[in-house]
Amino acid sequence: MSKSQKPQTKNRFVFLSGYSRSIGANSNSPQKAIVLTSNVNIKKRLHGIVLRYKPGLEDVGFTLESKSIKNLIKGYLPLSLIGSPYGTPGFHCFPLLGKKPMFGGTETIEIKLQTQNTAIVEKDVSVSLIIEEVIEDDPEQATKKPYYLLAGSTDSVLANKSLQSAITLANAFDSDIRINGWILRYKQGLDNVMLNFVSSSIQRTGGIIEGEMSLAVAGSTFDSPAYNIFPIPGKKPILGLSDNLQIQVSTGSTPITPRDFGIVFIVEEV
Repeated sequence: MSKSQKPQTKNRFVFLSGYSRSIGANSNSPQKAIVLTSNVNIKKRLHGIVLRYKPGLEDVGFTLESKSIKNLIKGYLPLSLIGSPYGTPGFHCFPLLGKKPMFGGTETIEIKLQTQNTAIVEKDVSVSLIIEEVIEDDPEQATKKPYYLLAGSTDSVLANKSLQSAITLANAFDSDIRINGWILRYKQGLDNVMLNFVSSSIQRTGGIIEGEMSLAVAGSTFDSPAYNIFPIPGKKPILGLSDNLQIQVSTGSTPITPRDFGIVFIVEEV
């Protein structure tokens, strides 16, 4: 084997899967919806998430946690950002970048959902976690930093407003964070709403967007099938400790109502 070739891992991958229980509308806080536990007592690494949901549940909030997996998601992460609706074509995995989260062999993973105006009935949300059973570990994982998901969804913004704050995301980590890219989904009919990202620490280095970017360029509609990340190439912007990142919008004749679009930034601690 040449030095440029890597030995192939002998670890087995499995798909830890389940579906939601019923949850009433307007739950006000995340409710335990899916509980996943492996019967194989081998330590595990989480590589990605495949999630599908019934159309109309785009704005339901999602979180995933276990005894070992904490703070993977900060903020409100709508289902539209982590998965895709039933009936959309293709296989869509939300990959976890950087150092993958580890958890115990038979450790329970809880997926919690926060409903809004629409209740969830049994099997309205289905999920499969792409899991590696770690027998032979990958030494490269030790050199990587974990990545996190910093997410939020919109407040109301009136029609014909210029550069109004629609989402405010706080850096609640213990350090500065590097922004590697984002995923944005929005309600149909908002294609021409203009977008900018503003924070005091990022503006000092020139900002991220020059001018105003349309939602149609920055993301895709709720019913779009694919996992679409907008990557930031080159030197990444840094959001300072305790700083806020404002997502500002300029609306036309159509106002924005709560949860009309959501965004998640892929970040790492610096």
